Amino acid sequence: MKKLFLSLMIGLTVALGGCEEKANTNRIYVFSQPGCQHCTHAKNYMDRYYKDYDIKEMNIREGSNMSYMLRYARRYKIPEANLGTPLIIMGNNYVMGWGTEQMHEFNRYAKDFKPKKKQ
Repeated sequence: MKKLFLSLMIGLTVALGGCEEKANTNRIYVFSQPGCQHCTHAKNYMDRYYKDYDIKEMNIREGSNMSYMLRYARRYKIPEANLGTPLIIMGNNYVMGWGTEQMHEFNRYAKDFKPKKKQ
């Protein structure tokens, strides 16, 4: 069943190739899912310390978000068997999971991003 699901998702990824949103170089993408405690901790941290940054949450159980996550996994050579949430895409870097080490990585990579301009 899992292989069938992954095959379908890969097929959708290929079929939707032209539909992917153009990457914003100052945007941080957070692939998450409901019920994921690590996702919740990461989002709470970002809301507290990076609330003015352009952070787009991508629930992998909605729309094409899972196929986008699989594309990033291939781009960063993350084996699907090791893929988990949260997966945070920050330009040419990524952070997967959430704990002290990932928080430090996030902070290091976030230095390359700018807060959104105030309206």
